[in-house]
Amino acid sequence: MSDAIVDRIAVTFSMTADDYARSFAVVNRHQPRRGNFIAFLAVFVAAIPVAFAFRAVGTYFSGNSATGDLTGRTSLLAFLLGGCAMLVAAFVVRRIALKRYLAGTPNVFEAKTAAFDATGVTLTGKISEARWRWAAFSRFTYENDLLLLWTGSSSAVTIPSRGFESLNACEATVTFIRARLTEAVSLPQKDDSVSPN
Repeated sequence: MSDAIVDRIAVTFSMTADDYARSFAVVNRHQPRRGNFIAFLAVFVAAIPVAFAFRAVGTYFSGNSATGDLTGRTSLLAFLLGGCAMLVAAFVVRRIALKRYLAGTPNVFEAKTAAFDATGVTLTGKISEARWRWAAFSRFTYENDLLLLWTGSSSAVTIPSRGFESLNACEATVTFIRARLTEAVSLPQKDDSVSPN
């Protein structure tokens, strides 16, 4: 449900486990990945010298180059399978962390109301209220049927589009948000510093 006024828009919604999962997936996609990519690349490239080392050790102790080759290939396969197991484990750990987050957050599935006006965004729930001025948001995206107002690279105020009474109401809110963010960027920032006389 939403009610749209010229200078204020409010929407009441409830997040589901699927909404949270999609939200965390979007946030994960927006995380800087260069460090993770380099780490995984280093793990897989490190498999090659490890395989050669095991091949040399296998050949040395067996006195047979065929046994050394088999040892090297087996160690390479084991190393790569271990890397794949790490990827699967990371996925499982993320899912467990999501479940723990949802289980440990009070009223996580309760209805909330997001109000957008000229000054900023207010998110009100049964036991909480949070407010942000438009300048607090670094950007806005609309992904996976979620409106995300980013307060940093890893956190966003998330509102599912299904909370709006119609697609037109959702699009009007998107237009409103983009206009307010543009205004916030174009406004000169107040300088509170004291200049010496």
